[in-house]
Amino acid sequence: MPGLTKMCVIIPVHKPALAPDEAIALRACQTHLGGYGCYLVHPLGMDTSAYTSVYPGLQLMPVNTQWLASIENYNKMKVSIGFYQLFAEYEYMLTYELDAYIFSDRLQDAGAFAFDYIGAPFFEGYWAAKPGAAFIPGGNSGFSVRNIQSCIKALNSLKKYRLHWLLYKTLLRWSSRLKNNVNQWTKGKYEVFVTGRFAFAFDNFHLNEDVIWSEVVPQLFPWFRVADPMSALRFSFEYNLDESLRLNGGKLPLGCHAWAKHLPFWGKYIDTTNLTRKEQANEV
Repeated sequence: MPGLTKMCVIIPVHKPALAPDEAIALRACQTHLGGYGCYLVHPLGMDTSAYTSVYPGLQLMPVNTQWLASIENYNKMKVSIGFYQLFAEYEYMLTYELDAYIFSDRLQDAGAFAFDYIGAPFFEGYWAAKPGAAFIPGGNSGFSVRNIQSCIKALNSLKKYRLHWLLYKTLLRWSSRLKNNVNQWTKGKYEVFVTGRFAFAFDNFHLNEDVIWSEVVPQLFPWFRVADPMSALRFSFEYNLDESLRLNGGKLPLGCHAWAKHLPFWGKYIDTTNLTRKEQANEV
């Protein structure tokens, strides 16, 4: 959209203390993303001095304390229209959780702006994935980029599905035959209702927001473009790291998520001298 600033960076935190590995991540953010508006999204009233002492240029974005009170609430925040409207002056949002790391500022080359959502691809087996594991739908959100206007459009469009949800609640749940028939008639689109995964929008149902954006929303709205796995590998790795590196032609991605859990791999590429030996041994 004309007049929008290209991208903001959001750094969600919920505690005033900054761990050593998080400080490493924050410095990398400052180095490679300092040219963008970088916002520390934190609970209203929280002391942020530990973060601003590392990255003085951080902009503060206090939010309702409930939004960051639990993992479930954080996921609900990330599928809230009100949250995206806080950053509606931007075209894209990069989520940079402090267990992420970024290696360069070459976002365009990594395809960061080519999709409505891009994050490290998922493999069959998730954290237990082994070399040769197949890709499965979805992409991690801890280091991800999404189109803000597309997210707002999708969330607004969900409202028209409320009647469908009520139909599921009252009819489909009692008849497996009807469930199967409806799913066939809608060419699989109704699967999100049959399985109940759509409940995040209208019920007290917890589903990780990266699953919502990278799997559920594209089922409902085919116009919502999620990065294919090979494109996503240029952007980020999360697990199955040796295989990810091989598939990416031996090249590092733009960034990664959960690097401190895999120090034998990432320690070759990230300076961890500020971590204690104990932290390195425990893979913080």
